Amino acid sequence: MKKVIRDFECAMCGRCCASQDLVQLTAYELYGLARHLEIEPAEFFSRYCVTASTTQNPTLHLYIKTEDGRCPFLKDNKCSVHEARPYACMAYPMRVYWSLTEDMKAFVRSKYPALEKTCSLFRLDDGDVLLGDYELLSRQTLAWWADDAYFSLAGEMADLSIPYRVADFYIHDREMMEAAKRYVVNPYHPPSAFGAELAYARISLMLQAAIWNATASFVPVKVQEAKEDERLGKFILLTADADSAKALGLLAKSGRLDLARTLAMASNAYGGRHVIASMHGSSSDHIAIGFIFHESGTIIRELTDDGKKPLYIFFKPETGDEVKLVGFPLNVKI
Repeated sequence: MKKVIRDFECAMCGRCCASQDLVQLTAYELYGLARHLEIEPAEFFSRYCVTASTTQNPTLHLYIKTEDGRCPFLKDNKCSVHEARPYACMAYPMRVYWSLTEDMKAFVRSKYPALEKTCSLFRLDDGDVLLGDYELLSRQTLAWWADDAYFSLAGEMADLSIPYRVADFYIHDREMMEAAKRYVVNPYHPPSAFGAELAYARISLMLQAAIWNATASFVPVKVQEAKEDERLGKFILLTADADSAKALGLLAKSGRLDLARTLAMASNAYGGRHVIASMHGSSSDHIAIGFIFHESGTIIRELTDDGKKPLYIFFKPETGDEVKLVGFPLNVKI
């Protein structure tokens, strides 16, 4: 009879801590470890960390360096930073919310064959179901998204306080935590996966504003339709609440709008659609306003002449009042 294992009991053998090339880490966790050790984050990074890409994570990420496969915090086969250990260590053996024991055994056996003799995972029946801590996995997911987006935007490590601050903000944001939880519990459910894509886009824009040293705000928008005008040409019309449309208009008219970044992300949840995330700001005023919408790739290619032209978008208030439309050209290539 299958059993559901909610609380995995670690045998504390230390083998998994002594069988690692690198230990997965995020800036959010780095700051927690630095506080625990009562040292500065920069010192922790200098002593213990490296940025690298791996076969499992081909994009640049943050890791704890090991010594001959041993975590530097493994002392007498016990974790010396147990209370502040990385999420990957807390969640072991779970990398997802649920898994059949036999599947998790196969994964661990393929990566860390030495664990088979001592890890309590291998004492469980193959048909049992393992459940992870979805609160912990959700925090890990948000921290990971923040690092992943930051390194994509900034390239080589520049200021890890930026992904730390953004992760800390969103880990304490109920709406974003709910999006992460839905994704962790059911990552292959299209609405959950698409919600995660929108959350990732929002994190990306918040990071971009922080890189600019600007205070960010977001405009909730809806795509009304793709339109064509004799003077303006082809464009997408978005609707926003009256206050947001006014704020966008003031920013555009200020003459101090000198910051812009647009990201176009293909949706894996809904094939053929793209998430467009755009942030515009003023370096002199240290403010930025972002908005996110999604549209079909076919329409985007048509409106941009396959990327040869900017994607023009215009805003109007949801009230439908007759006002001068506020517009932005977005550099979008899909």
